[in-house]
Amino acid sequence: MSSSAAIPTSRRPGPPNEQASSKILHPIYQAIDAHNYSKALKLTVPPSSNAAAEHFQWDIVRALRVHALERSGKRRESLILLWDMLANGVHVESAVQDATKTWHELRRRIETLTDASDLVDSDAHASHALQIQLFDAVQRLDMAAFDADVPAFITDAAVAACKDSNHAMENKYKSNAAGKGSKSKSKASATHKAKTAPTARQPQSLLPPITDETVLQTLAVTLRIEGLFDTMSEMYHQAVVEASKTTGSDLTLEQRHEFGTILEEAVCVHFKAVSDCTALKRGDGGDVKYNLQDLQAQSNLAKYYERMQTSCLQLAKHSGEPLHFQWTAMASLWYKQSLEDLVRVMEYFHRCLNKNDSKLTDKERGRIERWILWILGMQNINEIPDRCQMLKQKMGLLPRLAESLSFRMIQNRNTGKDEDTGDTQRNQYAPSETDWDVYLEALLMQNKLEDALEVLRGINCPPLIMGSGDKDGDVDDNSNNCIPQIHDEDTIKNHTGTILPYTQRKKLEQMSKIALKLGKFEEAEGWFKELLTSFPDQWTYWLGLIDSCVLAGLPSDRAIDEEGWKRCQSFADDIITSKDASQKHPTLRGPHLFLIELAALKVRHLGPDVTELKGRLLMQLRKAICDYGDKFGTLASCCFADLRVYLELFVQQCSHTEGEREIAGDVFLMMKWAKGLWMIHTQSSSSKCTEEGDTVSDQLRERRKKLRMYIFAIQVCYCLAAAVEKLNQPDVSSGNTLTSTMDLLQNYTPSLNEMIVEWKTSLTFLPGVPPKDGGQKETLPGDEIVLLISQYLHLKTSYESKETSSPQHLLAAAGLLEEAIEHSPYNPSLKIAAIGVYSRLKSAHRAFKHYEDMGVKYIQLDSCSYLILPLLVRGGLYNQAITISAAILRFHGSTSKDVKDYSTKSFRKGYLLKANEIVAFQREKMRSSVQLCQAKSLVMDCAALLNTSDSSGSKHTCEVRLGAEKGLCGCEEDTMRAEQLVRDSESHFNAPSILHAASNARAVQDFCSSDNRDMTVNYFEILYRHQHSLEREMITESLMRGHTQGLLVRAVMATELAKAPKKGKIPKCTDGMLSRCQSLLTAVQKANQFIDNSGIRMNEVDRSLWAVSCLLCEVITTVIQGSGDGDASDSLAEREKSAVSSVILAGTHVSKARCASVMYFDAADGEAVCKLLPDRIIPLFTIIETTARLFALFGWGKRKTKEAAGALANLALILGDFLTDLLEIMKRFRSSDCFESLVEDMPFDIGYFKNATQHVVSSRGITADLVDPFLLQMKEALMSFAVEES
Repeated sequence: MSSSAAIPTSRRPGPPNEQASSKILHPIYQAIDAHNYSKALKLTVPPSSNAAAEHFQWDIVRALRVHALERSGKRRESLILLWDMLANGVHVESAVQDATKTWHELRRRIETLTDASDLVDSDAHASHALQIQLFDAVQRLDMAAFDADVPAFITDAAVAACKDSNHAMENKYKSNAAGKGSKSKSKASATHKAKTAPTARQPQSLLPPITDETVLQTLAVTLRIEGLFDTMSEMYHQAVVEASKTTGSDLTLEQRHEFGTILEEAVCVHFKAVSDCTALKRGDGGDVKYNLQDLQAQSNLAKYYERMQTSCLQLAKHSGEPLHFQWTAMASLWYKQSLEDLVRVMEYFHRCLNKNDSKLTDKERGRIERWILWILGMQNINEIPDRCQMLKQKMGLLPRLAESLSFRMIQNRNTGKDEDTGDTQRNQYAPSETDWDVYLEALLMQNKLEDALEVLRGINCPPLIMGSGDKDGDVDDNSNNCIPQIHDEDTIKNHTGTILPYTQRKKLEQMSKIALKLGKFEEAEGWFKELLTSFPDQWTYWLGLIDSCVLAGLPSDRAIDEEGWKRCQSFADDIITSKDASQKHPTLRGPHLFLIELAALKVRHLGPDVTELKGRLLMQLRKAICDYGDKFGTLASCCFADLRVYLELFVQQCSHTEGEREIAGDVFLMMKWAKGLWMIHTQSSSSKCTEEGDTVSDQLRERRKKLRMYIFAIQVCYCLAAAVEKLNQPDVSSGNTLTSTMDLLQNYTPSLNEMIVEWKTSLTFLPGVPPKDGGQKETLPGDEIVLLISQYLHLKTSYESKETSSPQHLLAAAGLLEEAIEHSPYNPSLKIAAIGVYSRLKSAHRAFKHYEDMGVKYIQLDSCSYLILPLLVRGGLYNQAITISAAILRFHGSTSKDVKDYSTKSFRKGYLLKANEIVAFQREKMRSSVQLCQAKSLVMDCAALLNTSDSSGSKHTCEVRLGAEKGLCGCEEDTMRAEQLVRDSESHFNAPSILHAASNARAVQDFCSSDNRDMTVNYFEILYRHQHSLEREMITESLMRGHTQGLLVRAVMATELAKAPKKGKIPKCTDGMLSRCQSLLTAVQKANQFIDNSGIRMNEVDRSLWAVSCLLCEVITTVIQGSGDGDASDSLAEREKSAVSSVILAGTHVSKARCASVMYFDAADGEAVCKLLPDRIIPLFTIIETTARLFALFGWGKRKTKEAAGALANLALILGDFLTDLLEIMKRFRSSDCFESLVEDMPFDIGYFKNATQHVVSSRGITADLVDPFLLQMKEALMSFAVEES
């Protein structure tokens, strides 16, 4: 920005007329359309002389050059020219406008893309107003973590890198430095010298912001590609403010149209920026803790919604369109919600800073205060209460504004008249669904429930089911008037917004919900019954009927309303009778399932002191369950899923009753009932039930029904047995659980032989061509039997002790599943079950093959990848783990772009609530996805183990090298890779952004997450359920990996800047060295605080190895900076002495970890080794190699006799011995189990059993082949420390 004395010009440079514009721009557009960007750059490059160069200063020409530069890969030059257009010499009428703060996002991106060579070799198109500050990797990490202010300087390493990369630049740098008479590389000189050359345009006076529609849209293309939506929002905001000054009656029609277009585009741009703001954490009361990242996100969110609301209001006044008034009302409500969250976060920080017992140090308090002031644009921290009060006043006005606008819009719709005839056009102007939604939302946000209910009563809607109306079948006039008349496609195209009417179904839903909140239970009951009459299978309506009739607002510990219970039962019976009589819905399950829910409701609300009554109620519940199973067991495959929760409740309540014998009898009665069902519905009994006249299709239909009932009955038996086992879990050690559960299964379920025969029999009654032979891609009805068998074998294996444990049952399950998959290759449940079996068999490669065959993609990557990702790491398939994790990251990145597009389209079309749902889904679910967080950490953790030459997972035929492609591993490329990691961390959907997530979370509870995993895909798990990681465990593991990688990056960068001592004197510490060392120490402290605050309990192996990594990080800082406080006693000897002490202690910890591994790892626990390798071993190896490089710089290298060299060599040898132990574990893992034959004689193809055995042996061999080379390479490197001085 410039001084206030300067006066802006009236217009920005542009074409004087249409002819000149066409002559200059046409060739440029042709080149861009042909993707010939080099030609476009030649056509837009300013000439060296000032002669005849006016058109090169036109905004549209420069905007096209910005686009061409970006498309040519010259991102930095493109953004600098963009900065020049937006900020250089631009006058904005506001209070205090700071370009650095206003365009912070754009400036930060330019600084990220800038290195020392860019500053030395200033290009001719850099902006004179943009003072580049070259931040190194560590500084950018600290700034992203909101750590203490970091001064700007050009590091010695950056200049050295510049010299290595281009000797010509080195000579230029030296000549420039000599010309200035100074060779100093200090912070001050570097900062002042590192200025880019002035641009070709040097305005003599200030220019107004860009307001040309074409220029704005051209620049928006580049900003959208770069993901700079905050910059785009600011650009359109300034354009709207500037364009608003010239509006009025003197504008031409074209100018008015352009202004309206700018306003509409500005609204959509602000709305797109909203989706990049992560949602705020939710919790109970004061337990929620926020961080500065939350404050920044909420501040940006409120800013975008404020701009959006302002632009919508201007647009509504400008156009007068009803849709734009809808936008204004809805944007006002969203703005109000964002202010509520912002005020909550501001008040939280104000409380924290004013607590007397706060644990914040003065330094931390000052850092937080500075960041708060910068984020909120305040001058004093005491302004927070006044700002909050001002925002609360605005929060009170916004809903009233929305109510007023939406009510006026509805009135205008109802009274709209045709301007030509003067006739009322009710059908055309009837309020749409969106009109009512906005108005009701405004009322509900103000808690005007009574008013909202009254409004809903007055809405005219079409009937619930079209064609139903009065007794004569006619629809009343009011209902008919609300139905829009669509003459042709022009009716839709020419109408702004939606014309869909408010439906009767939605009206009744809303009225019943509001009535429940108001306590008007009788009215809610009537509305729910009206809904159920037309939609008797909608389960949420039945639950609503219970809330309004039976519970009726009673506390959870109170008994239910008996009269209401009877009314519900009577109504359900009436629905069943009427639907059965009409024969239109013969298989409706809703009313019948509701009767079970009523019976269960009484059981749930009875205390333990009413045993006699409870016994009768449990008997009623059992009867209701049996009736439902008898009716729907043959009709619906989901019958068991309907009853599962009630079966578990039944067994649980039986165990809580004193009359154990009587209640146990009820359980046995239900088991007998289920046993009777499967016995009479076997395939062998099917022939008895078919008649001679039955056709093949009738026989097939009958067999399918019997097969459904057969499967359902076994599922019920399994569920009851599993519930009994769960209740008896405390007695597992005494063997009671084994006896009771297995006895139930043996007495009441068919044998495995019988089930296998039943499954194979079902394969002979397939319709047409089987799927395996190219038939229709569908699942086979008998697949569920195989899933049940695998469950039984899982349970049987889990009962075996470690001494008698054998893989034979699991191998049998694997072989059976392999055979079933061959017959039914399109059943994902079979493959998920196979993944579970191979997971227990520790055969990751075969499990991954089944996962690949499932074809998981798109949203399934976020919901189903949890099935395989942990197993891949435990199985040493690091390449595959990175591949799937990278696919998750790409999916989230593309989804973020799609959400912006589709939400904007919905918003433009008038589907405002749907647009908000899309944005809320992105902010609350996708950006904070647990799977996304885990994918980031896995990519970072396994990067050093990536070898693109072996992407198939087969045995290696080529040499494997640690850090061959990516990752930090103690090699020479570590510095370059660390800098690249920090640059990539700027994007939320890049793996390195986990570094920022870890730094900003003090504890697991502080991390905002959304668990999007779909656990329902494991529906078939009845007897045995696989244990998947909890959400908290996934977050903890991911953030710990982020902390670990953060330590590695900082350790590498600190060592890279270290200087060797000269003549026995300690080297002088530069600001860069001190800054990097302090950053490393802070990172260690924050990581340990995270462990303490989160209550993380590591095993002895992990804890000891983590302690070693932290100790070596402290050794690095000690050697580089000494005491760091200018202590006169600081010397090389003191530094060596301190380092030796820490290294010796580190060796003790490694020895402790080695001893603990015997206790925590089984003798052949290869999975533990595979997981330990990326989590602890490689980070520790990297830090040891980094420390060794630093020691060598100080003369304490491997071949030296210094005490420090000996201590580090001893540490390396101890770790090498630990790796030898791990290699021995992998050797035993490869051939630990003897896979012979099945324990019992089972009639299934022995070939599949042998194939499964081969898959397990092969998978374990692949795991060992993948992991051993890395362990051997590290062992060899560590053993090299033992080489004596020659």
